[in-house]
Amino acid sequence: MTLIDRINTPGCGCDDAVTHLMTVSDAVEAGLALADPIEEIETVPLQQARGRILAAPILARADMPRFDNSGMDGYALCLDELPQTQVLPVQGESAAGAPTPTLERGTMMRIFTGAPVPIGADTVVMQEHVSRDGKFARITKIPAKGSNIRRAGEDQKTGDVLLDAGVVLEPKHIAICAGAGQGHIPVLRKLRVGVILTGDELCAAGDGLTDGAIWDVNTPMLLALLDDIHADLVAVEHVPDTKSRLLTATVEMSWKVDVIITSGGVSVGDRDHVKPMLQSLGAHVAVSGVAIKPGKPITVSKLANSVVISLPGNPVSAFVTWQVLGRPIAAKIAGQTQNMQPRRHVHARGGVQHKTGRCEYRPASIVGYDPRGLEVVACPPQTRSANLSPLTNADGLILIPGNIEHVPEGDLLEFLPF
Repeated sequence: MTLIDRINTPGCGCDDAVTHLMTVSDAVEAGLALADPIEEIETVPLQQARGRILAAPILARADMPRFDNSGMDGYALCLDELPQTQVLPVQGESAAGAPTPTLERGTMMRIFTGAPVPIGADTVVMQEHVSRDGKFARITKIPAKGSNIRRAGEDQKTGDVLLDAGVVLEPKHIAICAGAGQGHIPVLRKLRVGVILTGDELCAAGDGLTDGAIWDVNTPMLLALLDDIHADLVAVEHVPDTKSRLLTATVEMSWKVDVIITSGGVSVGDRDHVKPMLQSLGAHVAVSGVAIKPGKPITVSKLANSVVISLPGNPVSAFVTWQVLGRPIAAKIAGQTQNMQPRRHVHARGGVQHKTGRCEYRPASIVGYDPRGLEVVACPPQTRSANLSPLTNADGLILIPGNIEHVPEGDLLEFLPF
């Protein structure tokens, strides 16, 4: 067995490389510090709880199983009463949903999966090991005493904590809630999000392109990412590239939502108005430029009731910075307490070249496993922040530290799955 050190921090190896920019580690920490978790609780039917965040622990309402029951179809008996002939008369049956019957001494009883074990029986023989002849049956393979019986309370006891608060309810958790007898689930209210898109050149995908226009990628991409975290999308606005219109839209939205996502206009050009707008509003800017590639201009701030996550306009930059910074910040505000950046080790297929300075999150695809069972990933030789093709087959992002120029084939890399 190969032991691998745990990944304890989102280290990026850029601490000394780009001194005027925040490291990814510091940016994530600063962004999370702005994120005050939602406290409002609502109760929803179990069938509507998928994707919601649990607001209180789930407790078992009863022992499960509630009674000793059969783990399969077969015959119940008291093993000590089995004669040397291994033949016993069959008396009655025990079926799922029926009351617990009593086994007569010196007999066996037909029993079905999930049915209560008869009083007086201590073993269930699977039907494949029983030869039936009318009212008598012969056991062809004697099991150990107690075989094939699911004992009362072996899965859960009344009052057991089965799920902790902060869990994002997936189908497996829905099953646990149902098995605990919980038909209505306390959840935190949904995260309220507003999206503001800048860029005079943008038009909706599917529309005809005029001179200088490009299709808007970030709006449908961000809406899909927000749907993935089951957020409540309050508003989507596409504003002209003017500071006044951006300011108005941001102020109005800041009182309605928990998170504002802006896209574009976050760099330092003459038509990049996000940072000057935040400054004029007196926003608390915690992150302003990160030593990350792609997505260096990303900015995170607090304005009124909202955390403002300002993503770059280039689609791959926006996608990457959302995965690395935006999503964990949004998850913390939503009340999620489980791992918000589930990373793992992988091996590189082929050497990976990298320009030192900023750490890079490069789209990568899982292409197989090495002899030790670790995933092997492949990635393109470079990533351009406006080129979408590297995302086509990507399963996640590999982290190339900022101080690394070359990753030899087979070396370990950190992998952030989508």
